[in-house]
Amino acid sequence: MGWTHFWNNKVLKFLLKDSVNEERTYFALTLIVGLLSAVVAVALHKATHFLVDYFGTHDAFDWKAFVWGGLALLISGYLTTRHFPGTSGSGIPGVRVGLAVYHGRITIGQTIMKFITSVLSLSSGFSLGREGPTAAISAGVGSYFGQIFHLSKRKVKALVAIGSAGGIAAAFNTPIAAVVFTLEEIVGDLNAKVLGNIVISSVVASVAAHLMMGNTPTFQALQYRLAHPSELPLYVIVGIATALIGPLWTKSVLWTRSFNMRIFKGHRLTIIMVTFLFIAGVSHIRPEVLGSGHETIEVALLNLLKDWKFLLSLLVLKFVATTICYGSGVSGGLFLPTLLMGATIGSLCGSLFQIVFPDIGLNIGAFALVGMGSYFVSVIRAPFTSIIMVFEMTRDYHIILPLMIANMVSYYLSSKLHEGSIYESISEQDGVHLPTKEDNEILESLIVEDAMVVDPFTISANLTVQEADELISEETYSGFPILKNGLLVGMVAKSDIKQAIAKELNDSSIMEIAEKKVISIYPDQSLLVAFHKLDRFHVSRLPVVSRINDKRMIGIITAENIVSRFGYHVTAEIKP
Repeated sequence: MGWTHFWNNKVLKFLLKDSVNEERTYFALTLIVGLLSAVVAVALHKATHFLVDYFGTHDAFDWKAFVWGGLALLISGYLTTRHFPGTSGSGIPGVRVGLAVYHGRITIGQTIMKFITSVLSLSSGFSLGREGPTAAISAGVGSYFGQIFHLSKRKVKALVAIGSAGGIAAAFNTPIAAVVFTLEEIVGDLNAKVLGNIVISSVVASVAAHLMMGNTPTFQALQYRLAHPSELPLYVIVGIATALIGPLWTKSVLWTRSFNMRIFKGHRLTIIMVTFLFIAGVSHIRPEVLGSGHETIEVALLNLLKDWKFLLSLLVLKFVATTICYGSGVSGGLFLPTLLMGATIGSLCGSLFQIVFPDIGLNIGAFALVGMGSYFVSVIRAPFTSIIMVFEMTRDYHIILPLMIANMVSYYLSSKLHEGSIYESISEQDGVHLPTKEDNEILESLIVEDAMVVDPFTISANLTVQEADELISEETYSGFPILKNGLLVGMVAKSDIKQAIAKELNDSSIMEIAEKKVISIYPDQSLLVAFHKLDRFHVSRLPVVSRINDKRMIGIITAENIVSRFGYHVTAEIKP
């Protein structure tokens, strides 16, 4: 209570002095949330790595690692399943639900517990990553500050996105990819107005993380060169392979979640502990399966994994381990595990290509990198994020062309095999229907010109109130544009005319009671803009004016026009 009181009464008054509106506070909070996102990312990274190194849960389990892993998951699973269900999974679907359903309101208790449960589950050896939880925790931080400063709903939602971007930027050391991912997957709109603040938060978080952990890429840079154009078709094959395996993994996760609930009913903690026993056993077969897989990806990118038998066994076990770990509902993300599976697929393809085409001089590490990006696309469906993220993580320009080729193939084919990303699929399975890009795109693709009334009823500016009243007596409209010499000069409501008649202003000019400051719209603007203006200015109709001359009215539009003209059309557009 004292902390909240301090922020509300001391800091808030300072930020809002001189009667500056909430934009000043919003900008200051963008910087603060970006900085704290870096703190969250570094704290989660260091806490997890300390526990993993101390208890040895990154290698084949001995008694010490087994005891700690079991205890950590027992505590984390108990907190998640019994008290804080919102801490389950990566947290990205939860952030999207918070934005869509709760206007960006995420409780600080949920945020703190997400940090605790994530540290415990990630240090247990589970095949999960920290990037998703980092984004979710940072989003919660943004929401908390937006709430305690009593910002508008729109600003609170923006701070959630700002925090999420900062968390990803700091965790992955990829500020540009963090911006794109936040817009592409969390906000769902690459043209979002919050872009500027997201960029600021990502840069602040990235710089702060650099100061705390050093300015190094997530993975060592490849020394890659395209030896011959004949290599490019091979990357198409990588794209096809990842496009087939990605949707299969997504469907496997969904099936596992459904199976767990059907067999174990409500005993979710039992699911987590049974999964742990499986992971403990797998650790003695392939220790590389444990954890997020960062070190194994590093080895793959350095062209050190060439044995196709080893790669095939690693892919199968990582596929199964990540499926059951993510399907158990424990707190943990899938960014790095997904990238490891992709790197393994790419390396496997590269090693087989090397056997078939020994004279080309293929770089298997390059295939691992391309596999990372294209598999990420097939699972998470964020193609722009994939390209930028892979470049930022490795800082290698030369891989962009093969990566783009594989990504395009993977994105197209995987979309045919399974609709939606892993996040959207899980939300749908849980009965939560997140807004899709089509929700806004439908109205944005329909323009005012298609719905407006072309020959609206108008009133001449030369009429008196009495003449205007007689003229509109048979009309059902509630408001009318006023024209003078064919140009728009005002609007008048039927109710205003009746009031003027009651006040015996019959002989007064209609312009004396007209609204001369007209809210208008252009014919090429979207229906979404039209709805926004109707609501914002509390008007029932909008004159449609020419962009060449905003006094020349070419039509009029109302909410009823939009619904009556396009109600059926919109329904048809969104029908599956």
